[in-house]
Amino acid sequence: MQDAEKYLQQFITHDPGKKFSGNFGLERTRYLLSLLKNPQNKLKIIHIAGTSGKGSTAIYTSTILESLDFRVGLHVSPFFIDFRERFQINNSLITEKVFCKYLTAIIPAIEKTKKSRFGSPNYFEILISLVFYIFWREKVDYAVIETGLGGLLDPTNTIKNKNKLCVLTKIGHDHTKILGNTLDKIATQKAGIIQEGNVALAVWQDKAIRKIFEKKTLQAKGKLEYIKKGINFKNVRLKNHKIIFDFYFEKYVLKNIQLGTPAHFQVENCALAILTVLKLSQRDNFSLKEQKIRIALREKTLVGRMEILSINKKTLILDGAHNPQKIKFFIESLQKAYPKKKFSFLIAFKQGEKYNKMLDFIIPNAKNIIISTPEASIILTKYFEKKNFLNYKAIPDPKKALRELLKKSSGVRVITGSIYLLSKIYPLINRRRSRD
Repeated sequence: MQDAEKYLQQFITHDPGKKFSGNFGLERTRYLLSLLKNPQNKLKIIHIAGTSGKGSTAIYTSTILESLDFRVGLHVSPFFIDFRERFQINNSLITEKVFCKYLTAIIPAIEKTKKSRFGSPNYFEILISLVFYIFWREKVDYAVIETGLGGLLDPTNTIKNKNKLCVLTKIGHDHTKILGNTLDKIATQKAGIIQEGNVALAVWQDKAIRKIFEKKTLQAKGKLEYIKKGINFKNVRLKNHKIIFDFYFEKYVLKNIQLGTPAHFQVENCALAILTVLKLSQRDNFSLKEQKIRIALREKTLVGRMEILSINKKTLILDGAHNPQKIKFFIESLQKAYPKKKFSFLIAFKQGEKYNKMLDFIIPNAKNIIISTPEASIILTKYFEKKNFLNYKAIPDPKKALRELLKKSSGVRVITGSIYLLSKIYPLINRRRSRD
C-alpha cells in the first residue's frame, strides 16, 4: 500500500489552477478512460453535484440501494479518514490488496497518457479514472458518484450516457475563485453535469438557480423534477436525538422515517436520496421494500456530518462544515438538538474561506473557542476582538487543541469548520476511545 500511495503522490499538485484543470483536463481524463475501455459509460450512474449536502445525499442513496440488495459503488469527495472512501463497495472500503491490484492494472494507461499530447494526468484525474475502473471491474449494479469540484469541468463529468441520473443539491458560495463569485456562475458549473437526455432531480431553491437548472435541462432535452420542503418532506420532528419525517412524492408515501442523526439539514438530503431511488425503481422496474429502507436509514450514521461521539462520557460533535451555508445549517441543527445551550468549539478554516461569515454563526452559540488554524490565527483573533468575544485560544497543534477541548468541565464540545481538521482529529479520537 505504501508503494501505491508513493506512486500516486507524484501526481499531486499544490497549484490550484492545475488541481482544477478545466476543459483540457477533462479531455485528458477522457483519453485516459478511453485506454481503460471507457468504464464510466458501462455503469448505471447517479451523478451528484451541489454546494451543500451532495456527500450526504450520495451516502443515503447508496445506503438505500444496498438495503434493496443491489451491489453499489460509492464515490465521495473529499474523504475524512482514508482515501479509499472514494472507492466504496456496499458502503465499505475495498481492501488494500484489491486497491493495489486495480491501481497496478491502470498504471500502463497512466504512463501512456503521460507520453501523449495531453501530458501527465493529475492526482484527481487518476483517482476518478480508477473509481470508474474499479466499479466496472467489480460489477456494481449502480455507481453513486459525487463530484469533486463544480460539475461542468469536474473529472467525474466524463460520463456520456443518456441513462445517467443527475442529482442537484443546494447551491451556495464555495470555491468562488474557481467556480465564480456569484450563485449564477456556481449554479451553471454545477448544472454542467446534465447532459443529453438526462433526467435531473433537484432541491427547490432560489428562482435564479432554478432557471439555470431548467435552461440546462431544456438544452439537453432532458427532464427536471424538484423536491420541496412542506410538500415532499414535512412533519419534521426530533425525538431522543433522532430526526423523524414524512416523505411524499406523487402517489408514493413513506411516513415516520427515522434517521440515525439529530441533524435537521439531513432531512432534505435524505428526501432527495429517496426520490432518486424511487425514480430508479420506476425506470429499472424494481420494488421498494419499505421495511428494509426504514431499517437502513435508522441505523445509518454519517462520518463527519453532525456525528455524535462520546469520550470519557463527554459528548463530542464533529461536522465538516467548511463554508457559510454549511455552517448555518449545522448551527441551526445544533440549536434545535440542544435548545438554549452554548458550546465549546474547536475550529479551523482553510485559507481563503469566508471565515467572518462562518464565525458570525458560531460566536453567538459559543461558550469558548479554540482556533487550530496556524495561518489564520492572527486574523481570527482580530475578528474575535472586533466582535468583543474574548474567550478564545489559538492552539495550532490539533493534538494539543483536542486535549484542551476535552478539559472543558461540562457541556457539548463541537469540532467543525474544516474537513482537513477532522481528518487530523479522527485518529486522535480513535486512539483515545480505544484506551477508554
